[in-house]
Amino acid sequence: MLGRGVLSRLYCLTQQETPTLTLYVDIDQNKRANRNQGFLVQAEALVKELRSRFPEDERLRAAAARALGLLSDLEPQGKTAVAVVHEEVGLAEVHSASVALPMSAHWRRGAFLRPVVEVMDEHERYGVVLTDQQRARLFTVYMGEVTEHSDLISPVSQRTHTTGSDQIWSQKRQQRHHDQEVAVHAKKVVDALHDLSLRAPYDRLIVAGPREATLQVARMLPRRLHGKLVDTVAMPVTASAREVLERTLEVQVALERGQEVELVQGLLAELHDGGRAVVGLQWVVEVANRDRVWKLIYAKGFKAEGGECASCGRYALVQVGECALCGGTLRSVAGLVDRLSQAVLEAGGRVEVVDGAAATTLAGHGSIAAMLRY
Repeated sequence: MLGRGVLSRLYCLTQQETPTLTLYVDIDQNKRANRNQGFLVQAEALVKELRSRFPEDERLRAAAARALGLLSDLEPQGKTAVAVVHEEVGLAEVHSASVALPMSAHWRRGAFLRPVVEVMDEHERYGVVLTDQQRARLFTVYMGEVTEHSDLISPVSQRTHTTGSDQIWSQKRQQRHHDQEVAVHAKKVVDALHDLSLRAPYDRLIVAGPREATLQVARMLPRRLHGKLVDTVAMPVTASAREVLERTLEVQVALERGQEVELVQGLLAELHDGGRAVVGLQWVVEVANRDRVWKLIYAKGFKAEGGECASCGRYALVQVGECALCGGTLRSVAGLVDRLSQAVLEAGGRVEVVDGAAATTLAGHGSIAAMLRY
């Protein structure tokens, strides 16, 4: 599966002078056309169209054959396969993603990883506990995929209700005993969440179930886990894994959109003399060339073209001509935003893709911005 470790390694391909082939292929086996290796037909069509644009490129021909060979040996899992081939360094890999990514083929310097970066920005790893006063089920949710890890049941006696005056003291004792058992169960749930955070680390936490049970677990969370808690959700403990996934994604999207609005508002507050932010492609390129970008922020779907100096690697808004810094020759870069993203990540910065209201606000400032290191 695709992860940040894989991305970090593939980003190094930008240092190579020769192109890299990147294929995004729909392999979702829920689609009839993709079964029995039907997805290979789509992959071959993508390669054919790409080769028509570079008809004399023997490197592309060899890389395409290698990529199709990898895909033919693939046992499809998830929804998208990403094949990356760079023959000169001996790299030929295919990775699966559990989320749908647009089908495309790219022959360019460096692997084309923007779709993966964007989807990973949208999907933090969530821990979810679905609990009542006796049972608890623990899940993790990441990139559109839910995994159930454990299902624990505690022995909890039932509450008794009586109106007989001679049984009132007995009923109170039984109630105290019941409450103690429920508290012990809640403590077991918290311990299980702690263990899960070590076995399968998660960034965010959702506590779901009947209101009384969720509030009790939330109150007992230690500081480290409470800091991950983003919501308590009403849901029956018998809910299916699919229902858990859908509800988690709803919480995730709402949280992401709210954080993006706060991010853009904070960015705009720094647009003053001495501030630590710039907006617009021209200024972003300028600070990127000086390695000053701490966080690159752009609206989802924003595209731009530009150039890159073949000598010093400096980026430019124009596709042809001379480098303003060293006088070297500029070469065209169709996906300038992708290259800027890669450069920022390679320098230890971060990339944030915003959507919804945040993207609308950022559109009024060129749809791209940067927070500065210093």
